[in-house]
Amino acid sequence: MALKRDEYEEKRCLLNTTDPEDETANRERIPIRHVVDKLDRALARGDYAEGMRLLDYWTREARALCDEDGELSVTNETLGLSRRTNDREKGLAAIDRALELLDKSGLSDTVSGATILLNAATTRKHFGDPAGAIPLYRQAESVYLSRLSPDDERLGGLYNNFASSLAETGDREKAGEYYEKALAVMEKNGAAGLLGVAVTSVNLADFYAEGDESDKDEKINATLERAWASLDSPDVLRNGEYAFVASKCAPAFSYYGWFFAASELEKRVKEIHERN
Repeated sequence: MALKRDEYEEKRCLLNTTDPEDETANRERIPIRHVVDKLDRALARGDYAEGMRLLDYWTREARALCDEDGELSVTNETLGLSRRTNDREKGLAAIDRALELLDKSGLSDTVSGATILLNAATTRKHFGDPAGAIPLYRQAESVYLSRLSPDDERLGGLYNNFASSLAETGDREKAGEYYEKALAVMEKNGAAGLLGVAVTSVNLADFYAEGDESDKDEKINATLERAWASLDSPDVLRNGEYAFVASKCAPAFSYYGWFFAASELEKRVKEIHERN
């Protein structure tokens, strides 16, 4: 039931690697910002099928133009959307292609490159290979730590996703540490970190439920209280990202007996989709 940050906030990797002396500098490229804007509108409506049709179309266009930067950006979006649609075949193919293009780009040690590594790792974990995801998380973490502020919310997202894979591979001690690191970063980001706090708190509830601590019920309720406080905060923006997080958190609240919270979140999701 674990949620991943990259599922509710898709990473944008608008790469610009054009060398002025490169003979391909004047090559036609796909309008990636236009693609992202149209994708955002589809996701805000909850229309994932339309979003995938859009990405498939622009993947073909990028390949026809030999626009590997554009294809890498679109493939990165496909990683996230394949998780939302639970399309294993498309997700695994996107992992392979993203890593191939990233290696060719020479950008693996940049923040944009690390973001793609993080997205690929999360997709690999989502489709049943948490052990295979861990090396990619470690590589992304190394780049983020060298290039981002320790309080950057992107680090919080990485820690949350990394913790989920660690837990699934049996390293509960390290997973607990990473969940706490994720919360520490997100809580320093104020309103911008509220959705992250909610996601990580719900993940922690599941993490505690799988343990054998004598006080696990108290820990579960405490984390759910923190998740609900974040989702119900007047400071959180109720947009498409909120709707996606709420739709994933609602079943967890219901499972643990927080029926009012679950019902309220379902109502908010419906309102947001109807508004968009």
